[in-house]
Amino acid sequence: MITRIVAAFLAISAIAGATPWKIDELKKTPLHQDAPEHDAGEVKAIFIDGVGYPNGKPTRIFAYYGIPRTEPGKKVPAIVLVHGGGGSAFSRWVKLWVDRGYAAISMDTCGAIGGAEKNHPRDEKGGPPGWGGFDQIGQPAESQWTYQAVSDVILAHSWIRSRPEVDPGKTGLTGISWGGYLTCVVAGVDDRFKFAAPVYGCGFLTDNSTWLPQFEKMGPENKEKWRTLWDPSAYLANAKMPMLWVTGTNDFAFPMDSLKRSYQLPKSDRYLAIRPRMPHGHG
Repeated sequence: MITRIVAAFLAISAIAGATPWKIDELKKTPLHQDAPEHDAGEVKAIFIDGVGYPNGKPTRIFAYYGIPRTEPGKKVPAIVLVHGGGGSAFSRWVKLWVDRGYAAISMDTCGAIGGAEKNHPRDEKGGPPGWGGFDQIGQPAESQWTYQAVSDVILAHSWIRSRPEVDPGKTGLTGISWGGYLTCVVAGVDDRFKFAAPVYGCGFLTDNSTWLPQFEKMGPENKEKWRTLWDPSAYLANAKMPMLWVTGTNDFAFPMDSLKRSYQLPKSDRYLAIRPRMPHGHG
């Protein structure tokens, strides 16, 4: 009974625009430390201070960033890149956007250190592992993966837009798979972005997604708790920026009916790019 009351309260709070995150704090420029041992040519590596755990244990976020060469005094737009399952911070992804004239940052959202295509080593000061955090639902909200990962994305945004070469009024967000899921949540809680482009990711995962077996194992009360806390459907209606939804017709993880319900929630301009049989992956 208590769990149902809490779930109802969370649902009402989400409708009212409230979130579990301390957004005003996350919008402040975080401290960082250079990590030159992880640099990839002109793409630089850093550790950004994270939100920490409720018990006072600090966390940090590994990230790659790059800023294109420009004329003195000229500011460039910026893009925040959110990896999906099996991924981490990708230096090649940053370089792709830098070559397009954007400052770019790609952060790890699972407490690991990027640099390799797979088997990313855990960082002893990293946040919780991903993805979905289904087995973490009994922990304090601030200790769970979605809370920490969304915080990571917003802090990376705050950091890149504070760079003197970046125009803070021209920043965008994109993410792939679980990164698309995070993009949907962040779009509803960080109003500073001028556009958001989730690839594959969407909300209504408890209704239809590849994770239905996990929700079944959680039981109805924990499933409802996860939905009200962490499903993008709780936040997308608050998104104010134009959104481009990219997916394939046969995506196994985020099916079309859930994506349709998701892109109908924001009140801003919405665009669809649906490709026949588009493969699911970072590539």
